[in-house]
Amino acid sequence: MIFEDKIGISLHVIGSIGALALVLSGVMTEKQAIKSIDMKTIFLFGGSLSLAKALEVSGAGAVIANTVIGALGDNASPTLLMIAVFMISAVLTNFMSNTATTALLVPISLSIAQAMGADPRAVLMATVIGGSCAYATPIGMPANTMVYSIGGYKFRDYVKAGLPLIVVSSIVALILLPIFFPFYPN
Repeated sequence: MIFEDKIGISLHVIGSIGALALVLSGVMTEKQAIKSIDMKTIFLFGGSLSLAKALEVSGAGAVIANTVIGALGDNASPTLLMIAVFMISAVLTNFMSNTATTALLVPISLSIAQAMGADPRAVLMATVIGGSCAYATPIGMPANTMVYSIGGYKFRDYVKAGLPLIVVSSIVALILLPIFFPFYPN
């Protein structure tokens, strides 16, 4: 991703070349390569990203943003709004991919920042950091999804290990976010 612009080859092409190289070099057979493709994961990402794009294009993201602002009151404090955006992102990311959650919530977060006249970086950072708290389910993070069946884990294993991490991450993030990314910088 970092070097994609520098070398001029898209990330999906690089991945395909790597997979092809494994088959051509004999590291794995064609049958093994096809069998190793996890279609559940592919459809999970595809569906989530499609939902995010639909919310953005249809204008439903702006409607959701206005609903969130309305639910918090006309004069909601920026801190309360940041907590709400962070928590929505942190909860949602555990039930859909973190990439899709961020893609879904970024347009909503931008609408919230515009409606408040706030620096969008503050709301966006709350969104992306909350979206990174995908520890409590095997769904939210690609690595969790990949090792779920291979490792023989159960859903509750992720909940037991992930919830304490989410609590600690939330406390740290909600203390540091307003310091590093104020809503109304001077």
